Amino acid sequence: MKPRLLNYLCLPLALGLSQCASYHAAPLPAAPDLRAGVSGLRTRLPDGTALDVSGPLSPQTLAKLAVLNDPDLVAARAQRGISEANLLAAGTPPDPSITGGFAALLSGPGSMPALTGAFTQDLGALITGPADRAAARAGLKQTNEDILWQEWQVAAKAEQLAVTLAGDRETLASLRQDDALLSRINSETQTQISAGNLTSNEGVTALSALASVQSSENTTAQAAQQDEVALDALLGLQPHTPVAIAAPAIVAPSPAAVQAALASLAQRRPDLLALRYGYEQADQKLRAAILSQFLPLSLGGAGGRDTSNVWSFGPQFTLTLPLFNRNRPAIKAAEASRAALRAQYQSALDNAAGAAAALPAQIALLQSELRTAQTQAAQARAMADSAQSLYQAGQLAGPVFANLAAVAGERQRSAIALRAQLQTAELSLATLLGFGLTQPLTEHPAS
Repeated sequence: MKPRLLNYLCLPLALGLSQCASYHAAPLPAAPDLRAGVSGLRTRLPDGTALDVSGPLSPQTLAKLAVLNDPDLVAARAQRGISEANLLAAGTPPDPSITGGFAALLSGPGSMPALTGAFTQDLGALITGPADRAAARAGLKQTNEDILWQEWQVAAKAEQLAVTLAGDRETLASLRQDDALLSRINSETQTQISAGNLTSNEGVTALSALASVQSSENTTAQAAQQDEVALDALLGLQPHTPVAIAAPAIVAPSPAAVQAALASLAQRRPDLLALRYGYEQADQKLRAAILSQFLPLSLGGAGGRDTSNVWSFGPQFTLTLPLFNRNRPAIKAAEASRAALRAQYQSALDNAAGAAAALPAQIALLQSELRTAQTQAAQARAMADSAQSLYQAGQLAGPVFANLAAVAGERQRSAIALRAQLQTAELSLATLLGFGLTQPLTEHPAS
């Protein structure tokens, strides 16, 4: 019977060992994974639909492409596996322990070696298990909300870069048009000066206007290139990969929608939800720390055979008595963590609501300034067009026409810049209020 009993004891051990994990190498990548064109990007959404990237891309399409392809987001999503592992650990009881001993008979009345053995199971998981699992679930939810908020931020950055780039390119086109016009006027003015029809002082106006436009042209070209590189990096493209951008069409939320969104901000914004789950996790860890005052607690059985062939077996347990330590350091640390997270959540909620509430007034001011700038630009362009007709008819000096053309160009570019500022503010308000990307564009497993 005893060999058969030994076989029964060894069978669970063999089965357990057969389920152990094995090691598999995962070498690091040897080269960058940047795409050479928009067509090489990931375009399929979780619902199975594919984004159309065949033509100029709207800011909204660029936002979705950035969420699907941003290398930093790919790395952030890998962090979810750590939270999933923590949840698995919290829901899995600890493995039992087996101890054994052998004592050879050296002298005395005994007739055989002594054998000892014990089987114990830690029961601490039964006490702290519910709190540990609740904390791990909250941690996984926090990770998912953190990733979703990072997706929102990437989407917003892509939209803002699209707006900025569209403004850069429109401004650059205006500057190049003025550069060509003022270069021609300046050349003709220099010819008139050489012929003695104009003085050198009169030629300074055309030359100064041309120099100012060319300086702005260089600055804008550099800014546009930097914005293009930033957008390429966000999309996972090689630097200086051309991306066609459609004219941005941004719709500002209505005042009623803003007020409704502010009222439900804490229930919708992923960063605030992440902080709430972080607080919940800290609260559950505090519960577990309080319950751990009596741990470790283990129960099992121990037995063996002495040197006179007497077999014995009986229960065995260990229990920590909460007389001195009582897990007080861990409890105090958990209480402090929970209090800190509560203050952090309140601060984040106040800042989010304050920033979102302040933007509508800024948007209203920008809208008013844009209307004024567009009116002034239209008036200046009409004057420049009239002056061009007089200049071509020989009824207006080149320096005067150059000055009017330069003013018209500056007014036009001022309106372009204000429009880009307004669209950026509207996008910022939508992000702060949680509009737009309300669902994750990548698979988020159930928490």
